[in-house]
Amino acid sequence: MSMKALFALFALGIAILLIAGCTAPASPPPIVPTTEPTTVPTAVPDLQPQPTSIVPPVYTVSIQVQKNVVSTNPWISVTFEGGSGLGYATLMEAMVIRSDGVIEEKSAYRPAKGTQILFSGTTRTDRVIVNVSYVDGSSYTVTDVLVPFRNINPT
Repeated sequence: MSMKALFALFALGIAILLIAGCTAPASPPPIVPTTEPTTVPTAVPDLQPQPTSIVPPVYTVSIQVQKNVVSTNPWISVTFEGGSGLGYATLMEAMVIRSDGVIEEKSAYRPAKGTQILFSGTTRTDRVIVNVSYVDGSSYTVTDVLVPFRNINPT
């Protein structure tokens, strides 16, 4: 093959690559984050507490639930207070169902006395559900309560 033929093939190859590059699909437009929430509560929140589990005496634990009375920061505190089941507890799972429909869940592994989980609350009544799992794989609902907001300075 002559040098002219090689050069012609090379030029043809470059031309094909340039044409293919020009016809490639355009890249998608960049994704712009929005400030709108991705989920909007559509149903009325379930604020009706249910009966808790009957926990065997060896697994009994105490859970304290409190709500901050400052309306600008109405947090909810769930504290593991211990009990006869203290050494057997492997997981404390807490869920808050807020009066505005927002549901938040958090867990604490191997809870010890004083282990605390904090949630954002509302200035209305919210529901708190706490489940505790134990070394034998059992799990019990130990708390299911309504936590009202109590303003200490009513006006």
